[in-house]
Amino acid sequence: MNSRCGGRGGEARGQASVLALVLLIGMVATASIGILLVGSEAMADAEQRSEQERIEQSFVELSQQMSSAATNDDVTHAMTFTSGQTGAITKTNAGTIKIESSNVSKEIQLGAIEYRGDGGSIVAYQAGGVWRERGNKTRMLSAPPIDYDVEQETLWLSVADISEKKELSSGEVTMSHNTTVPMQDFVENESVTMTVTSDYYRGWESYFRHQAGDAVVRNVDHANRTVTVKLGYLEVDSAFDSGITYANGYDAHKNADVDGPVSPGKMPALDSVIESMMNDTETDSIGVDEDLGTIDTTLTKGDGTYVADSIEESGHLKVDLSDGNATLFLDGDINASDSTITVTEASDDHSLKVYTTGDLDATNGGDICVDPCGEDTSAQRIQVFGTSEMRAQFGPGGNSRFEGVLYAASNDDSWSSTEKGNCDSQICIHSNPSVYGSIVASSVNIQASKAELTYDDSLKAADIPLHPESYRLPPQITYLNIAHHKIDVKNN
Repeated sequence: MNSRCGGRGGEARGQASVLALVLLIGMVATASIGILLVGSEAMADAEQRSEQERIEQSFVELSQQMSSAATNDDVTHAMTFTSGQTGAITKTNAGTIKIESSNVSKEIQLGAIEYRGDGGSIVAYQAGGVWRERGNKTRMLSAPPIDYDVEQETLWLSVADISEKKELSSGEVTMSHNTTVPMQDFVENESVTMTVTSDYYRGWESYFRHQAGDAVVRNVDHANRTVTVKLGYLEVDSAFDSGITYANGYDAHKNADVDGPVSPGKMPALDSVIESMMNDTETDSIGVDEDLGTIDTTLTKGDGTYVADSIEESGHLKVDLSDGNATLFLDGDINASDSTITVTEASDDHSLKVYTTGDLDATNGGDICVDPCGEDTSAQRIQVFGTSEMRAQFGPGGNSRFEGVLYAASNDDSWSSTEKGNCDSQICIHSNPSVYGSIVASSVNIQASKAELTYDDSLKAADIPLHPESYRLPPQITYLNIAHHKIDVKNN
């Protein structure tokens, strides 16, 4: 009995060992297959990424060759083109660029060369630019040849386009010049609006923001796939139509009290005008009633024209406007930390204009206002004009008050951080100051939750000249130089 039972037990243990071995072999085989599948998938992904990179590089080289063919019309250009297994297609009706000013209206039809990958990605050439698009994200691989040259006052646009529809496969591709339609226009002291309609409008938007700043992008219409930009400057008559007009950046604490419109837009800098006027105060060109030197005590003045070196912390300038206007040419800073500029008896349409080459520091209760301060009287009474290098600080400390318009137009988008609040904008509003009126600058940062900025609505209808009529602002855009090139592109 015992012998038979022991035999059956040994047989069961033998079967269990065989079963365990089979299971182990199965587990190892399953793991090996899993590793093989994962490895194969990783290799496939790597190959797909590699092919995508080759296609992108090929499109960038294509852009360079197209540009060369556009400017060199007697040479055929060739390259080895990579367009994957699906190939690429050329389009002759893939969008438009519309260029408008007061006396110019030009629309250019845009073509494209497009590759569509299996994963939904798109690589496209259009008007000299190369874009990669996936879903709602577009990345610029090569910039289109649009150049806004401020010094030469010229907008350059050279569009290298496709002459006909066709398919392009991988292999040798040749490019040769077909035709060029040039356009040159004289648009002195004008801004130019450019509207791009394209499937790759997000890439165009990114390009314009990167090249010229956020303020140039005036509208993005996703439904119609368009982006509209405005190059040059806004009309100076609209300088004070908003509480803040900024060229490059605006940031406000979420709890700051900002009452009034905030608008992007570039305004012309007054550097050359202020320099000319400062020089003319030393001659008979501008009649100066008195040289105030350094203002470090309390001075009371009436209507007239004055020059000064600076306003120091202990200075207080009171200007009585009951009999007329006053102008102060200040070849230095306004240190209004404890000092003030106060306008009294601001009757009728009289105003104080301050032209300064320096900075404005209004901290620790320093006020620039119409007496009695804080009653939100007309912001037209005090007008402060600075250069593109002017830096203005309101606060921290005390309850600084500014009533008036501050014009310090600048295209500079890089400002070093200040010790006060670590602010890297041109106009910094710290702590709990209050501003009533309008500000024009490159960038404005309202850092404090208790800061107040209130727009004076009467400024919309106000006529506030930036300078006397005998002076001229520098031109904005003087020339449009546009060329639309048609290029023959084909496989050999």
